[in-house]
Amino acid sequence: MNDKKEKTVLITGASKGIGRATAEKLVKKGYRVIGTCREPERLKEEDKVQGVLYKRLDLSDEESIKRLLSEIPTVDVLINNAGSSLMGPLEELSQDTIKKLFQINLFGHSIVMQGVLPGMRKQKKGLIINVTSFASRTPVPFSAVYASAKAAMETLSFALNSETRQFGVFVTAVAPVFVKTNIYQEKSCSKESDYYPYYKKVSDMRDAGINNGDSPDIIAKKIVKIMELKKPKMFYAVGRNSRFLHLASRLLPKDVVMKNIRRKFGIDK
Repeated sequence: MNDKKEKTVLITGASKGIGRATAEKLVKKGYRVIGTCREPERLKEEDKVQGVLYKRLDLSDEESIKRLLSEIPTVDVLINNAGSSLMGPLEELSQDTIKKLFQINLFGHSIVMQGVLPGMRKQKKGLIINVTSFASRTPVPFSAVYASAKAAMETLSFALNSETRQFGVFVTAVAPVFVKTNIYQEKSCSKESDYYPYYKKVSDMRDAGINNGDSPDIIAKKIVKIMELKKPKMFYAVGRNSRFLHLASRLLPKDVVMKNIRRKFGIDK
């Protein structure tokens, strides 16, 4: 995918954070960029990236996804970036809350992929970049649902890559570590909950990590580099200490990894 001439890129979640930073870089490089957000009509002019065609997309609404797919041309590169976050004790989360997060972070994106793959296969080339999270490798307490949805997206990427490479279509997962971004994050834990003291400690430390995280620009630069490779790898960990963390998560026993995480958050029992 290193030939950018007349390439059309679809970026979900393009109004802010990683999606916006990526859109900005791609427009400057001459790509045709279609960016989605939930309410493009409410975007202020100063928040838009000039040259991006904004389209409405609500990943929790299958009709919205199908409408988008019917309105866009064949896509050369799909960047599945939109998502939401959730923190809370699994025991106390409703099934509706869990299903909604999986719909936004996994199922909705799978419909988008199903929609663009026929065109990619027909032209015998294409690239799908799924922005996941390093939380899939090092899940922190109270992120069970979010981390598992991202892990599922990562595994889907690996399997799909094996299915589509024969048609010249590559699929890769990009896993940021900590990014300073304003992704929607739902928090669900009552102060009366038995979990609350630990939850509050973990939540505060996680927020501090995000506030001190890498700029979305760093992730965007990596995504652009991946797009310019002829044969991208299946997985890229991106951000501060990403190489060390990736190596440690692969080599250390899972019990050791999780014990270190609990110790970091003061839950070493």
